[in-house]
Amino acid sequence: MPSQKSKKRLTSKIIEANDEKKTTPRTAKIVLFVFGVGPLILMCVFLFSNGFFNAP
Repeated sequence: MPSQKSKKRLTSKIIEANDEKKTTPRTAKIVLFVFGVGPLILMCVFLFSNGFFNAP
């Protein structure tokens, strides 16, 4: 029986730890910008630097 009580205590600690790491809309927007728009900007810079958009 004591092992069951310790399992309940561990789950409550895990739940409390998850409450501390909440995703806010601001952090979600930053992550979407970095991983969504960031690579597109880097690809455009790379293509411009290699002359991809220059007329032959």
